[in-house]
Amino acid sequence: MCMKRLPQFVLFKLPEAPVAIALASSLNLVKNKLWPEEDFAWLAGRNIRLEVLDIGRGLTLSFQNGRFKRGTGTADVTFSASLADYLVLARRLEDPDTLFFQRRLSIEGDTELGLTLKNLMDATDFEPLLAWLPSKLRAHLPV
Repeated sequence: MCMKRLPQFVLFKLPEAPVAIALASSLNLVKNKLWPEEDFAWLAGRNIRLEVLDIGRGLTLSFQNGRFKRGTGTADVTFSASLADYLVLARRLEDPDTLFFQRRLSIEGDTELGLTLKNLMDATDFEPLLAWLPSKLRAHLPV
């Protein structure tokens, strides 16, 4: 197998649970730095689904007892976008409204929860977290 295709192959084969647990754990490590004023009471017991359209996979997160966790059950709100568009959002190269109106970001389910999450994403600077990624991976991020 060509080494260039290995990451994509891994993404297609990786089960949802380890990725969701890793993302939840990562968010727990950085939540006080990213959102020092946010208590997330509005998110308690709710399920958020993040679908990555170009790889046909997704994950579900929830917030319980003050911590992000892997979500189980039906999603209250689902965000759908390509992996590149999620990275564009994380790097603040585009805002969620622009991607939404260009039909590159889809939000389905609980409208109020989706709007609150969209506004939180728009107000969050994820760039310091992206600096933690290995340089070889960062080299492939959208500029």
